[in-house]
Amino acid sequence: MKSIRLLVIAAIASAWYTASPSVSAQDVVTMPAVQKRIAVKVSAPAHVQAVSNAVLSAPTAGIVTGLRVGPGETVRAGQTIAHLAGPSVTSEKTRLATELKTAEIRVSAATQGVAIEKQKFDDQLSTRDAVARVRADLDAAHQQLLAAQSAAQSYAGLATVAASEPGVVTMVSAADGQYVSAGQPLVTVSSSRDLYVVANLYGSDAAFVAVGMKGAFLSEHGDAPTYVVVRRTSWSVATPGQLEVWLSPVEGSSPEPGSVGTISLSPPDERHLAVPSTALVLDGGEWWVLVHDKTGNHRRRVAPGLTDSGWTAIRNGLSAGELVVTQDAYLFFHQDFSTRYQQAD
Repeated sequence: MKSIRLLVIAAIASAWYTASPSVSAQDVVTMPAVQKRIAVKVSAPAHVQAVSNAVLSAPTAGIVTGLRVGPGETVRAGQTIAHLAGPSVTSEKTRLATELKTAEIRVSAATQGVAIEKQKFDDQLSTRDAVARVRADLDAAHQQLLAAQSAAQSYAGLATVAASEPGVVTMVSAADGQYVSAGQPLVTVSSSRDLYVVANLYGSDAAFVAVGMKGAFLSEHGDAPTYVVVRRTSWSVATPGQLEVWLSPVEGSSPEPGSVGTISLSPPDERHLAVPSTALVLDGGEWWVLVHDKTGNHRRRVAPGLTDSGWTAIRNGLSAGELVVTQDAYLFFHQDFSTRYQQAD
């Protein structure tokens, strides 16, 4: 009796196994790679910065006075940022003033000498050579006066630190009342001219960015976007996979220097070779698809791009019309795992 029951159970098990679904060529669901419009927007944090910053340094040694600006403050071209004072500045100003006064006295004396010598020449009490000599002395006195005036004016300019161009203060490196040496940085100003919006992109977002692409920058404190265009891109050496994107405002737009916000870029309105996203398999840090033909499924390494509504653009690795597995792609991709698995020692 037991043997009959065992035979019945074995027959049922055999029938169930035979009727159970198995992975076969008839179960493969495929779709061809087609040209499709991928309409997406890529967004990333961004900030506004100038091509270069202006560092306002102390032209001469002295004590900083009148330094009232702080980070984030807007300055205009020619605006006085600080003055330099102190014993050394006072001493130098006194010396230059003395030289200027001496030069003025010499010009006055030489002018009188020329007048006297000319009168004597008119009275036939002098010679042409004597007149020429006093005129040469007057010319020399004038040259000395010009040099003294220029030195005094130049030093007056050195004692005043002014902004060379409009911008926003990004750093203050000295304090009011501090003694500084010649050439020591005082204030750093980010120019409001030649401003760029800078953003860092990664992965597939970075892959589609190209020079000339247009977008919009929205500051976190602004209501209206600033329209920009990509001017240059460069891959980071320090951070692999990071693409630095520089965008300049289009004519009529002007972002606020130093502001931060979000950049949005739109790819060109064109078609890309694409497959359903379910066809993609990530294995070993690389993307694959299973290309299906009469002989079965074959692994193919691909470079995916933008994704939109369940479709992913393929930048390289596939040709239009090739069939790819779109259902259970992971299952088919790894169904021969046991043949490739090597047990650890």
